[in-house]
Amino acid sequence: MEEPALNPAWMLLLHIVISLIIGTLAIPLVIGISYDCTVPAILGLIGSVLILQPVAVAIGIALGIPPHPLMAIMLSVGISVIFIFFGVCDLFAEKSAWLRDHLEKVNAIAKRSALFEKNGIIAIIPFIWVPGIGLYGCVLLAWLFGWKGIRGIGIILTGWMLACLLVLLVSLGVAGIIG
Repeated sequence: MEEPALNPAWMLLLHIVISLIIGTLAIPLVIGISYDCTVPAILGLIGSVLILQPVAVAIGIALGIPPHPLMAIMLSVGISVIFIFFGVCDLFAEKSAWLRDHLEKVNAIAKRSALFEKNGIIAIIPFIWVPGIGLYGCVLLAWLFGWKGIRGIGIILTGWMLACLLVLLVSLGVAGIIG
């Protein structure tokens, strides 16, 4: 008897869950523990990243996580969020005819935007700083425009890491003044 093939939606959901577990939990824990950071500090940082996004770097510094593992954790979480959000968007768009119709309308409106028309995907980098949009919104914008390839992921990740680096530098400067 043949085993039934997994539904593509289930495969996508499995990919999302694996990305969530490995990229936002397992890898950051391995990185942090290898640098002698405490598990509560690492988990606190992860939770902060999911809420505060790049500003969570300041929380990581306050929790005593050194800059190198802190930035490696931010990279891991950033990559994971990109893949998770692309997967969630694909999953919902695939399952909902209503959503597909509305996304096509939004996509048509967005493609007429002068900012995106002139600058392309690079125009989303500053949006990583906008509260309520941040990394999540940039991934959604990239998905809407069909920028899911390596170039799109690279540009989003570059913007994310630049934002994290700036917060790190400011945090270390403030910590140096206070300390």
